[in-house]
Amino acid sequence: MSLFKKKQKSEINPKEQAANDFVNVLDIKNSLLYSKDHYVFAYIRVPPLALELMSVAEQEVIVRNLAVEMSAENKPFKHLSISRPVNISGLIDDLTDAYLVAETPQQKELLKQNIDTINNFALSGDVVERQFYFIIWEKYYDGVQDYLVKRAEELCMRLNSVQKDITLLADNEVVQLCNLFANPASSHFEDGNIIPSIPILGGNG
Repeated sequence: MSLFKKKQKSEINPKEQAANDFVNVLDIKNSLLYSKDHYVFAYIRVPPLALELMSVAEQEVIVRNLAVEMSAENKPFKHLSISRPVNISGLIDDLTDAYLVAETPQQKELLKQNIDTINNFALSGDVVERQFYFIIWEKYYDGVQDYLVKRAEELCMRLNSVQKDITLLADNEVVQLCNLFANPASSHFEDGNIIPSIPILGGNG
């Protein structure tokens, strides 16, 4: 049964509209996003590379290999680069476990200071990392889901020959990616060095 149903033409009271009515997302399931304008999207995550740890020759090899693998993609795609908070929950858990088994007051104090410092970084949003995604899509038709997933998996396989851990996003990860754009609670303010001031209009004479 198609997700896209013809909506009855009726006026909608703006006061009764939900937040989702302002977003072009109809549904997210089976690693695919269905838009209200009858398109289906798949999202592929590419982990960041520490290029500063590579030689120029190694960087050139990666560029050449990536160009070869992407040349097989003969349909339009998008590349998205976005900053998002680093997930430090694993580090906090490790430090907490170490704190619980610490034998001396000095060790406990040092571990507590580390935990507090990392928590402050997390709350401030200053610890961010670049996340990279490839986005592919198709106009909706019966059976497009299987075709798009296969296309995404083949692209992942080609990219994994250049870099490891490249995967198709699961449903919850697609939701998290959408939240970076549509949910203010998921965004972080950057310090733009904004100085509040009162403009004063000058006059002649």
